[in-house]
Amino acid sequence: MLMKMMKAITIADDLVEFLENHPSHLARVHSVFRHSVNLLINEYELITLTNQGEITPMGLTVDSIESFTKYLQPGDDLILDVDQFRSADGCFFLQLQNTQVWESGAMTNLALRPVDQVDRINLQLSEWLGRQPALGLLPLLPRLTKQTASTQSAELNIYSRYIADDLEAFTNAIAADEWELALKVTDRLVGFGMGSTPSCDDFLAAYLVVFKIAEMSNPGFYPWVSEFNEVLAKKAKKGTTLISANMLRHAGNGKVSRSHQQLIQTCLFNDTNDRLQLASHVLQHGATSGGDFLLGFVCALAWYRNSILDYQKEGVNAWVDLKQSQLMPIL
Repeated sequence: MLMKMMKAITIADDLVEFLENHPSHLARVHSVFRHSVNLLINEYELITLTNQGEITPMGLTVDSIESFTKYLQPGDDLILDVDQFRSADGCFFLQLQNTQVWESGAMTNLALRPVDQVDRINLQLSEWLGRQPALGLLPLLPRLTKQTASTQSAELNIYSRYIADDLEAFTNAIAADEWELALKVTDRLVGFGMGSTPSCDDFLAAYLVVFKIAEMSNPGFYPWVSEFNEVLAKKAKKGTTLISANMLRHAGNGKVSRSHQQLIQTCLFNDTNDRLQLASHVLQHGATSGGDFLLGFVCALAWYRNSILDYQKEGVNAWVDLKQSQLMPIL
């Protein structure tokens, strides 16, 4: 049998670190699709190979357009080294030399936008999203964003109507700083939907990555974020698919796939890329995954804007209180 040789084009920095620390590590093929393959390591962590332009945390892209299903199948063993992946049966070989490294957690290297800019961007993104096909959770856009109803209608979508109350309860709890209540609501959200990444998981992933960015960009403002994200990631290990659980774990650490990363960068940071073009790219992910993520993202941006304004208001009030106390006579 002839060996199939491929060459990696781009590799995520966290995967590079893993390979450097785990020479000759054994991985097992978890799932194979035409354009991607998932390798299982350490019981529940995944490495994702793809022959398309997208790249995920702990992932890489290859230069071949052939279907992975021709050469790999679930249960196959691969040996992973820093310079190559090779199947145990000798039928598949992936070269990793001279591969471009993608920084999976690079978003916070840029300067944050002022909240008024974030607010305008989120309004533009929400209005654009309201004009897209009402698939997955998108019919809930007017309800969750408290905007005037668009052409989308939740009443016409049994799928979204079933989970609408729980999603609204989650967004309301987050807006009210009731983190424990929000976590309880996620018991009914994690794993809801069809496919390898159920709809509510995509929605929650957007919140988790925005939470983490807020925490990293504003030290000391959000002491609850790490615990919240970790608890939700633990729930996902038992409550959803393995692929989705990995997505939520990465999002909780501030990492998403490259197209999602680029969109977040141009909405929250001083990045000048075309945000609607990037949003359109994200929307194309899966049957409804992209739209479900975007719905969560506009909701999370609204939370971010309001939370920053609240902290700024608290800071001004504290300064005024201090000045007033300094003017009071000493009795």
